[in-house]
Amino acid sequence: MTTAVATDVTSGRIGNRLIGLGILTGFFFQIWESGIKGLFLSALQIVFPVIVLFLLFLMRALGAGDIKLFSMIGSIWNLKILCCCIVWSFLTGAVLSLIKLLYQRNLTARLGYFFRYGGRCLRERRILAYRQPSDGKQNTISFSIAILAGFVITMGVMM
Repeated sequence: MTTAVATDVTSGRIGNRLIGLGILTGFFFQIWESGIKGLFLSALQIVFPVIVLFLLFLMRALGAGDIKLFSMIGSIWNLKILCCCIVWSFLTGAVLSLIKLLYQRNLTARLGYFFRYGGRCLRERRILAYRQPSDGKQNTISFSIAILAGFVITMGVMM
């Protein structure tokens, strides 16, 4: 997982080979633990983050690599750990985002954009991409950092 975070921070992407290797490892662990039933459980837990987080992907608020990273966690661990990891990751991401907004002194501007965005989505009755074209990377965080932190917190709480 730390390799995924490092590549995300440096390149802005999480490689499919890395995710695939993690998912394959999860399949082997699940089959070893529960037999063929483990394979189906693992598959279900891979699909779960895709379904739950798809709306955030459509909004461009969450990247595909982040969802695949959650799917990798789901392939290895159980659904309870996956759900806790998702919750802790979003809480950590919120704190990291708030710190970044306060540091850059643009919290009120970004909140204003958020409410205008919500109004536009309601008026047009469709999900629009969230990012402003001129944003670049200034107003984003590498969410994989929050996922790693959420995973570590989950392991500390659950184990």
